Amino acid sequence: MSNISQTGDQFGRLTFSLSLVNLFKSLESFFRSGNVSKTAKIYHSNYSYELIPDTAIKDFMNMSRVTSIETGGLYICIFDKPSYQGNYYLAGPREKIKISGCGSIIASVRKLPIGMVQRMGIPPNNFWELTGSKYQWHFSDAYKYV
Repeated sequence: MSNISQTGDQFGRLTFSLSLVNLFKSLESFFRSGNVSKTAKIYHSNYSYELIPDTAIKDFMNMSRVTSIETGGLYICIFDKPSYQGNYYLAGPREKIKISGCGSIIASVRKLPIGMVQRMGIPPNNFWELTGSKYQWHFSDAYKYV
């Protein structure tokens, strides 16, 4: 009977040590992978900046056009006209989109009521609404050097 309990004890130690090895391997791969990003980014050709959740950019007047967007972990609604009007595309988390026309954007941690936004012409309550240039002025360090 002691042989069985000794074998059980050894198996338990082996299982525990394998669990620790797997945990360290997963943590190592998580910190090493460079292409997993939870932050959303807007690109104007080669220039980019991050989007903050629950933010709305009502227009990109006097700026170079938006060329692509990475959604990160956010839901992003892209409108082809300013003030959340015109055709729209709702992008979910972890998408990369090339854009030909972008007039306004809403970035959220949850799905949005697009019909209400278009009827009212304003983002949902508790969203920070700015123009593209004011958004960069407030939130992008690189903007100060452009």
